[in-house]
Amino acid sequence: MKLSLQFGAGNIGRGFLGQLFYESGYHTLFVDVVPELVEQINKTKRYPIKIIGDKEYTIYIDNIEAILLSEKEKVAEAVKRTDIIATSVGAKGVSTVAEILSSGIKKRLEEEKIKPLNIIICENLPEPQKTFYNEITSHLPKHLIESFDQNIGLVEASIGRMVPIITEADKKEHPLLVRVEEYCELPVDGEAFKGTIPTIKGMKLCCPFSGYVHRKLYIHNLTHAVCAYLGKLKNYKFIWEAIEDSKICKITRDAGIESAKAINKLDGLPFHELEDYIDDLQKRYKNRHLGDQTERVARDPIRKLAPGERLIGSAMYCIKAGIIPENISLGIAGAILYSDNHDESSRILENIRKQKGIEGVLKEICKIEESHPLFDYVKKSVEKLQNIIRN
Repeated sequence: MKLSLQFGAGNIGRGFLGQLFYESGYHTLFVDVVPELVEQINKTKRYPIKIIGDKEYTIYIDNIEAILLSEKEKVAEAVKRTDIIATSVGAKGVSTVAEILSSGIKKRLEEEKIKPLNIIICENLPEPQKTFYNEITSHLPKHLIESFDQNIGLVEASIGRMVPIITEADKKEHPLLVRVEEYCELPVDGEAFKGTIPTIKGMKLCCPFSGYVHRKLYIHNLTHAVCAYLGKLKNYKFIWEAIEDSKICKITRDAGIESAKAINKLDGLPFHELEDYIDDLQKRYKNRHLGDQTERVARDPIRKLAPGERLIGSAMYCIKAGIIPENISLGIAGAILYSDNHDESSRILENIRKQKGIEGVLKEICKIEESHPLFDYVKKSVEKLQNIIRN
């Protein structure tokens, strides 16, 4: 049986990639940092995924096992012999994973007959391929770099499936249970593969991929964030509550449309397809059964207000295309006003806002100069947003 190596056994690892690998005939080896999670996977050898949509049903994922990331030699050996790799470890885990990947890749590249390997990168990073390339090759001997370039494919992917926080009730039902929406498409960079492209259910080859990266980050991630931050300002607990608020719904959709116009102009993706994508997203946001919380989506506002990220990045992309990001600026304002004492990032943001005002946040976190048009757009949007939410 074919072997897939899945770095990260969290919600996306189990709730999306694990399903695709299983349904494509792979035996999946999960690599994770949580001993209890690894132990549970090895104990049960299967786990349920509850699909939440118009109809609710449960599927079971089999042919699995797990090892700890700290078992470096075992992981390196698995990298050496696997058929495909995917990562979903989060930005903070990339460096550690890349270092261990390099050990296994080194073993692989030193084989007499080298078998190409593709790594599907499912991370919310501004430049995932470049980041992984730099991290992995920094640990490789120089004489193997050329072979790496020829045989190792770093394949960017766009994760669109929504997987909410696992609740205590879910864990009581089954310790590995994941609840997900029915949407199960995996767009990937079709030009990045080395050797034979693997057959994976739900995988969509996209060429060129840059437009799909922007579609995910500047439409999906953007509208999700706008909906969450505006929802938090009105004390909505769930995304479905926020999107059913007519004012928030309109701002969220119009923010997406602004980005869609920019992507259509700069990347060439058909506008009508992008508009359909936005409408489908709004329908998915209304899925009450997912229980997707505004707090989850709004978490870590400093990262989400960073240059190139979903909010500032999409606004800058619009300005580059000659489009005024009026509604995106309202979303940025919502993120700047976000407050959650349980979120360290939010507490830091709030301190900067109190000490240095909106201007300080824009300069220090968003890295926007006063001379840039977005600086004034956002400043005006803060006041405008407070009136919209109040009325």
